[in-house]
Amino acid sequence: MRLTVNGDHFELDHATVTSRLRGHTPEPIHVHWVEIAGTRFPVKQALETALGISRTTFTSHTARHQFDRLGFTTSTASSNPTFKQPRQSAAIEPAVPDYRSTVDEAGRAFATLVAFLRTGPLTTGISTLEHNLLNADRTTAGDITAAAGLTEELLHAALTVRRDVGRVSDVIHATVITLALPHILEADEVVSNRPSLGPGNDQSRPFDLETNKRFAEFKVAVWSGGDMMRKRGLTQDLVHLALHEDQRRPELWVAGTDPIRFLQTSTSSVGSLLSRASHRQRARYEARYGTTDIPLRDFVAEQGARVQLRNIADALPALAEAFL
Repeated sequence: MRLTVNGDHFELDHATVTSRLRGHTPEPIHVHWVEIAGTRFPVKQALETALGISRTTFTSHTARHQFDRLGFTTSTASSNPTFKQPRQSAAIEPAVPDYRSTVDEAGRAFATLVAFLRTGPLTTGISTLEHNLLNADRTTAGDITAAAGLTEELLHAALTVRRDVGRVSDVIHATVITLALPHILEADEVVSNRPSLGPGNDQSRPFDLETNKRFAEFKVAVWSGGDMMRKRGLTQDLVHLALHEDQRRPELWVAGTDPIRFLQTSTSSVGSLLSRASHRQRARYEARYGTTDIPLRDFVAEQGARVQLRNIADALPALAEAFL
């Protein structure tokens, strides 16, 4: 099954989730959980482990939704009468009220967070803090942390922003696709299948966009550094498009030139980049193309040459600045 989390696409199935969680120790459960092979995990820990992405990039709601789609029993069942009530566990704490901040409070929290992020590159600041904390004791640790700007006020602001804008990536994904349509559709081209604008694709909608002339996937996340998980997701989408046999043209739309440059120059093997893809996708790849032990750039130039790589900024020049 294809899942979309934070604008990135992944292939995942029930067996793969079970395999990747096997041997892991559940963290304490506070509110939301998913039961995997008889063991309950916090939903964010489980999805982070299954996909190999940071839990800070998605909400508990997103994690529960994806596990529900995959057929796992989750804490969603307790509020859904169509589910059988799961057995109680002493590790599950009562749900806390879902406080929603006012628009003004959210605005102030966002301003606090942005002010902190603009003090300098976050990666550099964190690295400096890590070095400064070496040999710190209970007395000096607090002073060092405060000097770096990591305060309780900042934590509260970050939690508020995450709660209120946790699905902003879904908003961006849907908005980019719909704004692009008037610019990319040709005179005699029409949308032929209901677009997949939200999280996840289903079997009836295997691609983000299908028309009578093309089928396309959109990757709207802006790259900022190592981006390994984005590179893996991008490779999975490329292979997904290449494997689809259709007379229409396949297109992979990305945000900026970095993803395209990566696809065209990377010497990483396709196999390593597909290591977290579903067993089904890897099997389909091997059945069609054989070995995965080839550089990605060779696959792009040869087996995947039919897939057209497109920069979203070319279709929407007004967004070019936001993607840089």
